[in-house]
Amino acid sequence: MKKFIPFTYMLLWGVSLFAQQLEGTFKNGLDSLTFDGENIVFRISGFGGLSSAQVGEGSYEYNDDYIFIHTRDFSGERSVFQELEGSRTDTCVVKVVSLYNYPIENILVESLNKSDKNIEAKVTGDDGKIILTQNNKISSIAASSIGYNSISFNYTQGKDYLVRLAEHEIVENRTVIFKIQPIDDETISVLLLTDNFDEGKNRDKELKKLEKKAMKNNMLDKRLKKVYIPHRMIH
Repeated sequence: MKKFIPFTYMLLWGVSLFAQQLEGTFKNGLDSLTFDGENIVFRISGFGGLSSAQVGEGSYEYNDDYIFIHTRDFSGERSVFQELEGSRTDTCVVKVVSLYNYPIENILVESLNKSDKNIEAKVTGDDGKIILTQNNKISSIAASSIGYNSISFNYTQGKDYLVRLAEHEIVENRTVIFKIQPIDDETISVLLLTDNFDEGKNRDKELKKLEKKAMKNNMLDKRLKKVYIPHRMIH
């Protein structure tokens, strides 16, 4: 018993120390985790066999090797649209561009009725444009594609639209779980287990299932290194 107590103390001290080190920003290329008090902002790409990035922010809790992020509405860049004067009376032209204003192809653009049922659907070409046929039943227009922040907006007859898509998928109002472990004093290993954890289920049981699934799918962790911001000298 006397030997067990010091060991337990050292283990808890190590976990506590690691938790204290989760402050500031850890990065690898464009991937990052930023800890600020009880809040976190993340941008992680490449999980699930996709090159697209997932972003989100919210409060978090650290438990053993896991971080539970309870995401809220995202305050960063997201897709937007601009209403333009119509160029034709019988059609609606929709042009899809990036936030940096270059055309994006292979984006699905749909016209929808009041029940959100599809009326017409087209995919943008290399100029980022599609032309929808004018229809009195059109209530809204939606633009979506894997790896982009989808958007839908109300349609006004006689107008054209410029859509600017954010090149990431936004995770909001869901619980995200990362498995996170220290590599050295400045590096952490991060593995995204799920972007939609069901808190109503048995936590430990579900975590084990998620880890097994990650191992089965040969998912690779990300190695993020702490970024130090130099202090400015005051003369």
